[in-house]
Amino acid sequence: MLIGADASQLEWRTILELSQDQIGIAEVLNGEDTHSLNQVAFNLPSRLISKIYLFRTIFRGTGYSFSVDPNFMHVSSDAAYWDNVNKLFYEKYEGIDDCHNDWKIQVFNGQPIVGPLGRFWKIEPFNQYGKINWSVFTNYPVQGTGADVMALARVSFKNKLRKAGLSNVVLLVSSVHDSIVVDAPSQYLHDVAKLFFETFKDLQANIKKVFDYEWKVPLACEVKYGPNMKAMTKYV
Repeated sequence: MLIGADASQLEWRTILELSQDQIGIAEVLNGEDTHSLNQVAFNLPSRLISKIYLFRTIFRGTGYSFSVDPNFMHVSSDAAYWDNVNKLFYEKYEGIDDCHNDWKIQVFNGQPIVGPLGRFWKIEPFNQYGKINWSVFTNYPVQGTGADVMALARVSFKNKLRKAGLSNVVLLVSSVHDSIVVDAPSQYLHDVAKLFFETFKDLQANIKKVFDYEWKVPLACEVKYGPNMKAMTKYV
């Protein structure tokens, strides 16, 4: 049986941590459905569109990019419409807007962007078309920091398996981006799920222990299981 853990909203929670955006952090702490809230706030037609929009805007998607994207064109192919949605987004999440602009200033001053876990990125201010390199200098810190968090999660999970005496029967088969997937006999489903949940619950403390950094945004995961990756069921 395959058993997998997907980090909950890893990119979103990472940009909230990097920007310390108080509105977004409060939504996470209060267990609110950010996508439903934003569907109403930004007058979007569905929760799914709101969700896809959020994870594009983390990386500074422009009004034009939304207007020509098949995922959004059916809502509006007018760049001005999406420019207005972006305006509403950054008015709500001012901390993210400030963070993006701080990174822009650092890049244009020839300075590296330094992440809280010690990684840094030296980025060119303009892309090959002479446009501001927004998608790169908003992407690298989020993806890079998220990758460090997931690397720590994998190590922590392996240590928990060993301490539970399961390292010989639970085999790591895949670890891509924000997921960890193992192969285990079905009788160990509940044990493995418990260890996955504990791994993500303990991540903030482990980040402090390894990186000496106080990570404030809670981290969590969703666990699924099944005979193959196309037939996975949510563990509850």
